[in-house]
Amino acid sequence: MNLADKLIEKNTEVKDKTCFVAHGKNVSYHDFYKMVSCFKDYLLSKDIKKGDKVLILVPMSLELYVSLFSIWSIGAVPCFMDAGFIKNGMKKNDFDDIKAVIGITKYILYSNINSHLRKLKLKINVNVMYSLKYTHELTNEALEDEFPGILTYTSGTTGKPKVAQRNHEFLNIQANILFDNLMYEENDIELSTMPIFTLSNINAGITTVIAKGNFSNLGKTNPKDIIKQIMNNNINRIMAAPGLLGIVSRYANENGIVLNNVTKIMTGGGAIFLDLINNIKKAFPNAMILTAYGSTEAEPISKLDMTNLDEYYINKIKEGFGIPAGRIIGVEDCKTIITDKEELGELSREEFERLITNNVGEIVVTGKNVLKGYVGGIGDAKNKFSVDGIKYHRTGDMGIFDERGELWLRGRKKEPFFNIEASLHAQFDIDKTAVFENEGKIILVLEKGLNIDENGIKDKIKFATIDDIKFVEKIPLDKRHSSKVDYNELRKILYK
Repeated sequence: MNLADKLIEKNTEVKDKTCFVAHGKNVSYHDFYKMVSCFKDYLLSKDIKKGDKVLILVPMSLELYVSLFSIWSIGAVPCFMDAGFIKNGMKKNDFDDIKAVIGITKYILYSNINSHLRKLKLKINVNVMYSLKYTHELTNEALEDEFPGILTYTSGTTGKPKVAQRNHEFLNIQANILFDNLMYEENDIELSTMPIFTLSNINAGITTVIAKGNFSNLGKTNPKDIIKQIMNNNINRIMAAPGLLGIVSRYANENGIVLNNVTKIMTGGGAIFLDLINNIKKAFPNAMILTAYGSTEAEPISKLDMTNLDEYYINKIKEGFGIPAGRIIGVEDCKTIITDKEELGELSREEFERLITNNVGEIVVTGKNVLKGYVGGIGDAKNKFSVDGIKYHRTGDMGIFDERGELWLRGRKKEPFFNIEASLHAQFDIDKTAVFENEGKIILVLEKGLNIDENGIKDKIKFATIDDIKFVEKIPLDKRHSSKVDYNELRKILYK
């Protein structure tokens, strides 16, 4: 199969329906189809062919999806880096097998800091697609299900970082699971900041309005721009990271803005605390709030409707059980294990079952929507293992299952303290927190300006020992989603 075949289907089924709202214009599915056909021909004229790897340096936009579907149509392989890595990670990656770069001007310039990319003759400014004329129907290269669909490069700490490869079958399965679980309706108009989920929108035939976000650093997004888009485009559903939802909902609440038209909000990619949910509910009083847990290697793993959590959830959060992630979906098996081994290799079923715990452990998963390995096997030993020949992925996240069989999150293996943070957020409206261990002591970090008594905080979380509370001007977050604490940067701030 070829994922670009989905666009041919939609051009038949809903050709006149708006696919994207971009640059102040409605782009129908047929308009999008024609743009892909034109850009595909342009790429072919530049000698891009089946199997060639093309690095796409384009933020989330209409141009991104035209590039992606055009490359798929040829049977070439689109390659990506997370936006936050484009400046800092470019130099560290080994791109010696990349045939071409498609990008916006400033990212093409950034690419020159990489010795391999600097030598490339084929660098295409994405805006060239607007000078092309439509001449014929789109046809797609026939591909095997296992043919690589997307390669995602990490920033890497050496010249050989992990590269996640998702094939066409994998991406199709993922899109179908998302379609089954994200409650699509025919007339939905979605504001989106999460690129992979927009592929599911296209499969569902709904309209996507790409948020006016700062996609290299979502935390710098202007909430007024987002609110204006919601109001002007009759948005009824939102797909966004918790960091962005926090910025928008707090701004709306501080300025007395109520966004009644939104009826569905989907979020994931970071810790989702109760004070955030309460702020979202106040700003979007008619919205169902659905959270999804997953990762690049396994998306989705679980989901939960957090709109109206009952006392069971509220009490367990306050008591320090963690962040509720809900029931397992998509993956075929999800367990928590305890092991001090960095590599697990090949295990028998009996050996695996001895690692499984009913208490807090590392979350491991397997299934058709779980990546079985990385390109060249780099990273496989530490992140993958087999049970009687069945490949499992180690998420690096800590979690626990409750008596209902639902998953609760505790954070990354190095900082498994979501239970402390979640309890605090359930009892205070504090926006950002961080908890980590330093020289055997548990440190809680808050931002300055909070009107909270330190002793009162400790009284609220007697299930945990907090050795010290520190205050900083701003807790540093990841630039990709502005949802996860950058602990390396935080340590630099605290221990200069």
